[in-house]
This record gives sequence, C-alpha cells and structure tokens, in this order.
Amino acid sequence: MAAQAQQVHTVDGQSITVYLHEPAQTARGGVVIAPAMAVPQRYYADFADYLAGQGYRVWTFDYRGMGESGSEDVRSCTADLSDWVDKDYEAVMQTALAALDGLPLYVVGHSLGGQTAPLLASAPRIAGLVNVGVGSGAPRHNQRPVRLRSPLLWYLLIPVLCPLFGYFPGASIGLIGDVPRRAMEQWRSWCLTPDYILSGEPRARDAYAKARYPVLSLIFSDDELLLESGCRMMHDAYTGTEVDYQVLTPEEFALSRIGHFGFFRSEHESSLWPLVGAWLRRQENIAA
Repeated sequence: MAAQAQQVHTVDGQSITVYLHEPAQTARGGVVIAPAMAVPQRYYADFADYLAGQGYRVWTFDYRGMGESGSEDVRSCTADLSDWVDKDYEAVMQTALAALDGLPLYVVGHSLGGQTAPLLASAPRIAGLVNVGVGSGAPRHNQRPVRLRSPLLWYLLIPVLCPLFGYFPGASIGLIGDVPRRAMEQWRSWCLTPDYILSGEPRARDAYAKARYPVLSLIFSDDELLLESGCRMMHDAYTGTEVDYQVLTPEEFALSRIGHFGFFRSEHESSLWPLVGAWLRRQENIAA
C-alpha cells in the first residue's frame, strides 16, 4: 500500500514531512501515529499500512530536526520538546482533523508520542488514545541496568556533548540518536524530576486529569527500559477517563521478545497488532 508524502506547515512556518496511508475502502476514521524520542516515522510504516487495511486514514510524521523533517545540520534546529508537541504534533493533528471532516481521529503514541498527547491543544478532539510503551522516564522508574547507566547520560554526556557539538550526537556513540540540543536538554529536565513529565512539565498533570477520551495502554513485561510502576503512575494520572491497562508478555503470544520497541515490527502483524484494531472498533461501537 503506497503512502503519500506531504509537507505540513506549522504555525511558525516550519515544514514537517508527513506520510498519509490511505485505506482502499471508504475511511471509517483516522489515526495519527506519534513517534518515540529519536525514532523515525519510517519505523511505523508497516503498522500504518496495517491500520489503513483496517479502514483508517493514517498519518505518520517526524518532529522538526528529526528524520525527514530534519535538515543537513541538526545544529541549526533550535526546537525543544514543547515545539515538537505544540507546533509539529499539533499541526499534524489539525491536518488530520480537517481531512477527516467529522470522522473520529485516534492517536497511537509510542513512548514520547503517548506521554505528550494530553498536552495537545487538539486533545479534546481525540476519539481515543493508544499508548504503546508509555511510562515514566525518571531514573526511579527505569529498569535496573538503565538506572545504573543513566547518571552517565544525565550528568556527563548531555551537559558536555550538547554545548560542544550544538546538538546531542547520539548516533556517533550508539545512544538514542542525533537529537536537537534544546529537545535533549528539556527531556533531561523531565527525567530528572521524580514523576517525569507529570512533575517536569507544568501543564502535564492538569492535562492528564482533564482527558475525557478513552485510553488503551499496552505495556510489555520484557520492556528493557521501563518499570511497570512508572507506567502505572503515568496512567493513574488519567483521573477523568477510562484506561484499559494491559501488561503483555511475549509468552502469551508465543513470541521470544517484544521489548520497548518491538511492537511495531511487521512480524507482529498477526499477533499484537489486532489488539489495537479490535480496540479501535470497540470505541466506534461505543460512540455509535
């Protein structure tokens, strides 16, 4: 299924590269897939095609400074995470809402993409949020190996490498990927607060509490980054809506591994992906 590349313009005039995956039949709704930190949109292409096959118009995108929305020199990107959410993510949401002409719009957020969805100006118009591997990035909520290594990142690599290079050169050191300096520094500040975004971002806790759209949270027992306690803490902040919280184990799907990034791999089309398709259809039936 061919995807159509588009340029979406943000309120401050930036151009964001977006791919639209169209269903073969009349669309039943739309889905925006919001990526994790430093994960390019192409990683979600197969899953986007799957959802298009289920009858949804699906948009994927890269934040400014990343992937196909990047420039030749990431040092020239001055964006922070607030720019990614309030300008880039929001511009894609507005594009999707306009194109759907009243059909429901769902969001699939992977890690950062799910953590930040409640901050969107368009959040009240979300018909449902699917969180994949969404939890707290605070060290106390990291798996032990990550927690033991994290001081190196937070107190040495970011403070030294960002000023030195003008961005975080993660690709060169095999860690996270190349990320604009201000985005990396803001993420560091969130992670170094006890409740991650809920304590690091002033708008977050209230935004979570105001959410009225249903939430599906898919957490994985073999997530190499996140502890379940931090994932539950984040979803407990949705005090005004229903959260379908599911902890999935590889064994129950006859898989050897899922992990923090594995859900979107094409080999899971028949095992894991139908969980999302079925949940989206249930939301349509409830709303009908």
